[in-house]
Amino acid sequence: MTRNPRDNRAFAIVCDSLCDLPLPVFEAAGVVPLAQVVRVAGTDYRDCVDLDPSDFYVQISSTHGQVNTFAPSLDEYVATYDRLVAEGWKDVVSLHASSAMSDSFALAQEAASRVTGARVEVVDSCGTSGQLALVLACLVSARDGGCDTDEALARVREGALAARCLVVPAPDARPTLSKLRPKPGLLRRADSLRVRAMGARRLFAISDGGESREVMRATDLQRLAGNMARTMSSYSQVVGPLTYVEISAGVPRLLSIIEKPLDTNEFVSDRAAVLNTNPCTTCQLGIGAVGIAYMPSSLLSAREASGILCMQD
Repeated sequence: MTRNPRDNRAFAIVCDSLCDLPLPVFEAAGVVPLAQVVRVAGTDYRDCVDLDPSDFYVQISSTHGQVNTFAPSLDEYVATYDRLVAEGWKDVVSLHASSAMSDSFALAQEAASRVTGARVEVVDSCGTSGQLALVLACLVSARDGGCDTDEALARVREGALAARCLVVPAPDARPTLSKLRPKPGLLRRADSLRVRAMGARRLFAISDGGESREVMRATDLQRLAGNMARTMSSYSQVVGPLTYVEISAGVPRLLSIIEKPLDTNEFVSDRAAVLNTNPCTTCQLGIGAVGIAYMPSSLLSAREASGILCMQD
């Protein structure tokens, strides 16, 4: 993001590609992407930069077992911040996926400590995918609305604590929604095989602490969708109307199953965007994963979110 001398924005923004936004949206929103690394059959690619998400849905199907994902190197974080300093930015806000799920936040903190000439504030979004995207939209909205760095930090941290995510990985996926394995490898594999043998799908919730937990299993996606709607309804009773985004990994027709229970009078919710997962998220959740991320509309309206998450140059 080259700074225009007439640019009066108070700070630069850096964000993980795990927010599942395409490169043109990053560019249009004035956000520097930190591309995660996707290793396919021994070759490394930059998430959403070197890999087209649509093409990757086909590619991952033919390279099963040969795909891994990583955070960029520490040097890449330092180089990103140094470039912004060289462009004249004095303040940088760097937003990252949940520290409970990814090493990105810790690497960003270490890199920030090595930067001179600018203030680099590293923020844990407590989420990933669409949840991270909504928190990013909060930050962009605050910056573009004229907030200074401290005001924007207060708003984005409030958004991070308020955002939620419900996700159903693909039936054959082994979702990496935590850096820590809940069970030893052999037991975890046996559990995964048992789920697939039953034809069950699992619903995971990501809380304000950035940790995931399995909510329920069902062979019928409609049952999981009903649980998602009830969970959102319960939250809405506390915080009021919700702004949400839908998340799709290569099978958009499944979103209609997720949407149907949301057509209710029990709570008010407005969709801001449909996000197609970037390759890194697709690797983690599998093709056919679906989900919903949401936050109180009082913090970010659907119109605000849509104007940022759907913008293109």
